[in-house]
Amino acid sequence: MNVESSPYFVKDDILQIYPTEKLFIETEVKNDTIYSMKVVKENLYPEKTITVDFKQSAEDRSKVSMFLTVKNPFDKNLIYKARMFTPFSNELKATSIMPVKPKLSAYEIWPHAIISLVLTDWKLE
Repeated sequence: MNVESSPYFVKDDILQIYPTEKLFIETEVKNDTIYSMKVVKENLYPEKTITVDFKQSAEDRSKVSMFLTVKNPFDKNLIYKARMFTPFSNELKATSIMPVKPKLSAYEIWPHAIISLVLTDWKLE
């Protein structure tokens, strides 16, 4: 399915991302709380920029896998929630996500097609 570029943040900290999109999310943090988030073209401030990369592998239509990589630039765990829109459902479905450890990347893999992911409730713990 060909999908035009998304507007990314559909409301405050609600990020919508489609396969093939790689985003740099520049943040403002106050008192260990993510105060604001915005998508930027370049990672000019890596110490406060979350990287989100959503990819699809489809050798053929029977072997589709989805990969989400989230890079945490902070000294605390990065926590968020995810819901997915798949070709098999007409509604967003919750999916489990592991916290991203400080200064590391986390990888999520699904063995089926996902049209879009909605990532919300971003927190530092």
